[in-house]
Amino acid sequence: MNTMTLDEIKIISADIAKFMFQLHSLEYDFNSIFNTQNVGLKLVDFLDELLNIHVAKEDMEFWTYNEFINKDHSILVHGDLNSSNIILDDNNHISAVIDFGFGGFGNKYFDISRIIGRCHENFKEEIIKNYEMLSNEKLNLTVLNNEIDIWNNIDNAYINYMRSIGIYK
Repeated sequence: MNTMTLDEIKIISADIAKFMFQLHSLEYDFNSIFNTQNVGLKLVDFLDELLNIHVAKEDMEFWTYNEFINKDHSILVHGDLNSSNIILDDNNHISAVIDFGFGGFGNKYFDISRIIGRCHENFKEEIIKNYEMLSNEKLNLTVLNNEIDIWNNIDNAYINYMRSIGIYK
């Protein structure tokens, strides 16, 4: 990502924004989407469980029921949208998005903050611009930046846990 040209960054950012907007815009019947093989999941519930099992309490000070948790949970989200889950073709276009293991219900800021928080800084402005253009509405940058901080705290707390059990040095 660090060696991409501005034109490549613009192409990939537009593709990422388009993927997120299309996913977030999918219509579904909430009553029929669940069955015994497909139990509904709010991303927040999964993260809450993950952190309570794998993160020391002192590393969880950031995890309070704030805007991140109290937002609407009515759209489908990828849940772990980051560059390692995006496969590019030889022309630097998205050919696949993988690893929907954290997929569930949330709000648009879950995915947008996750990808922006883990992408090179050059992508942030382009992804925001493209998502706003597709959705025809401005993103709340205060909320977005707050959720980027929360994702970073989740990642850091999980890394601390992995270090405590000897997986990371």
